[in-house]
Amino acid sequence: MVDSAKGKEAPRRTRVIGMKMLKNYKILLLIVVALLSILAIGPNLNPQGVLITSKDRNSTAPIGVGDVIFAVNGEPATPDLLEQKFSGLITLKTGKGDKFFQNNGTIGVHGKYVPSTNLKFGLDIEGGIRTVLALNDSDNLTLDQTIGTLQTRINLYGLREANIRPAVSDGKSFIEISIAGGTRDEISALLERQGKFETRIPLFPAISGGAASLDFDKKYTFSVSNSTVSYGNNMLEVGETVDLGPVPVTFNGITGNSLNLSALTFSGDEVVIVYADPQHAGIQSLNGGYRWFFTVQLAQGAAQRFSHITKNLERVFTPGAGEAYLSSQIQLYLDNELVDALNIVASLQGQVIQEPSVTGFGATLQDAQQNQKRLQTILRSGSLPTKVEVVQMEVVSPRLGQSFLANIFLTIIAALVAVAIVISLRYRKVKLIAPIVITAFSEVLIVFGASVAIGWTIDLASVAAIIAIIGTGIDAQIILIDQALRGDLAHQLTLTERVKRAFFVIVGSGGTVIAAMLPLMVLGLGFLRGFAITTIVGVLIGIFITRPAFSEIVKKLVPQSEL
Repeated sequence: MVDSAKGKEAPRRTRVIGMKMLKNYKILLLIVVALLSILAIGPNLNPQGVLITSKDRNSTAPIGVGDVIFAVNGEPATPDLLEQKFSGLITLKTGKGDKFFQNNGTIGVHGKYVPSTNLKFGLDIEGGIRTVLALNDSDNLTLDQTIGTLQTRINLYGLREANIRPAVSDGKSFIEISIAGGTRDEISALLERQGKFETRIPLFPAISGGAASLDFDKKYTFSVSNSTVSYGNNMLEVGETVDLGPVPVTFNGITGNSLNLSALTFSGDEVVIVYADPQHAGIQSLNGGYRWFFTVQLAQGAAQRFSHITKNLERVFTPGAGEAYLSSQIQLYLDNELVDALNIVASLQGQVIQEPSVTGFGATLQDAQQNQKRLQTILRSGSLPTKVEVVQMEVVSPRLGQSFLANIFLTIIAALVAVAIVISLRYRKVKLIAPIVITAFSEVLIVFGASVAIGWTIDLASVAAIIAIIGTGIDAQIILIDQALRGDLAHQLTLTERVKRAFFVIVGSGGTVIAAMLPLMVLGLGFLRGFAITTIVGVLIGIFITRPAFSEIVKKLVPQSEL
């Protein structure tokens, strides 16, 4: 009868302890953060199809980046299938319905299997794009400056895990860049652009009596004789630039009875701040396309230059617009290619403009977003010291991929099983195994969730750090258990005091690890940086979330174990 009563009493006590645990704020915090991490990771239990990651410029396929293809001509879609050649009528089964088009050759789109989670994996796991750039100049200083500028562009643009490696062959400098993420077109445009940005205003001073003049900070006069134009004692050639006080002016020839000149308003080097917030940047639907814009802040000299130049323009009333504009537009050039040309409202004539807007146009919303972001990135990073050319671009297959992740998962499971066996043999308390395994698993889960929240890429170094985090986490849990179960201290210290003593050791150990990892994170030593960041995040999660929750679990379980 007594044994029967004890048997019924044990489950009831277990339920009571379980309810008390759920009321503890430290344990509740662990549960809430773990659930939020699952939502952030967004597991897809049945991923199907191929997600389009890039599209060739000459492709006629009626799909774009971000679309999903399930089948091509009735055959299940795979990344390799998209690289094959097709001719005739092509039928694509997509997430937006069936699409039909004529084709002769490859479809012109590239993709990857639809991911099963929101986790971002690095080049060595997921694959990416490898690009080889050739530099016009081969000296070491130019090579180092080019690598620094490209690294800044890649970081600002938001591309993931870029590995940059210089190389020299036959006296010529090359840069090999491997990037996880991005499309071929946007990577080519981002890296190959030298990034020389200028805004110019055309000027057409009339020729009268063999002379033409401009009025900036003072009057500047050109001499004109037949088809020859001179400034001072210098005869000007077409394309030649002269400095007229604060304004560089380029001579483009003679048009009718006027000089054809263009005055530099400001260049990318004179941009102090590039704004990207919604108040200073945006995209608007316009005439079947999308116009993008963002505001920049100029150095004082460039702002004053706009005032000098516009004094030489005339006001022209436009009936259709219902307002007056200046007689010339302001033209935006990137690497000597015209990006856009904008009317200048007449009220701005002679004004000092400190924060002008840079604008452009895109046929689609995605084009507008990419063009805006690319130019913002180029202005922030600065121009390259030399021209570069893409000599090779290829898709990089993952070296380890899904099989690697599967092996890592099995390794972690095997390690947790081994730990469970050791714990059961050492303490002979089976009920302690589940909390240890669950806490270790939740710690890894929260690290993955944090990586999604901060947009961090999980590469080989991060995976190594996660394995190390599991080891240090279990080590900390064993310290807590060992202190709680030490019988020689039972008559001297309470259970809470023993747990506090263990926690002091854990926090000190975690602080040491963080101190050791900070130099690697700050210095950014390539492969080790991912290891350092992941380790620091894992240690902080352990100190502030999982270890406190586990200590509360130990406090509840130790009395029940009659220790």
